[in-house]
Amino acid sequence: MTNQNESREIEARDKQEVETEGIRPGYSFRPDVDILEREDAFVIHADLPGANEESVDIRLEKGVLTLDAHPAYEPEDEQNALHLEYRAGSYHRQFRISEKIDAAAVSGKMKDGVLELVLPKTAQHQPRRINVQAA
Repeated sequence: MTNQNESREIEARDKQEVETEGIRPGYSFRPDVDILEREDAFVIHADLPGANEESVDIRLEKGVLTLDAHPAYEPEDEQNALHLEYRAGSYHRQFRISEKIDAAAVSGKMKDGVLELVLPKTAQHQPRRINVQAA
């Protein structure tokens, strides 16, 4: 039995291919994400190597946040390649979003292939500091 507080070695993982109905041409991958909670917002970091801000499509509809991205470059002709270790393809991921999120204030930015989405909490779900005055 291992203790959950023990440090674990970082293990390399292969990109996971999304198993869908196949309506998109080529490969479609499920990007790895980190989700953080701050007092005022949730923050999502999504790994989208090869994508840039113009190739990312983010939609929030009916409580579902959808991330779609495509490589910003055209992959080499795979049929004529002698050896390939990296498969290029699009990215797709969906999240069900809590009612705590202010949908109108969601923002995102890209840097070095990592998408950062900030999902601010609504005012009633943020901690509030109460000032105490002398009587």
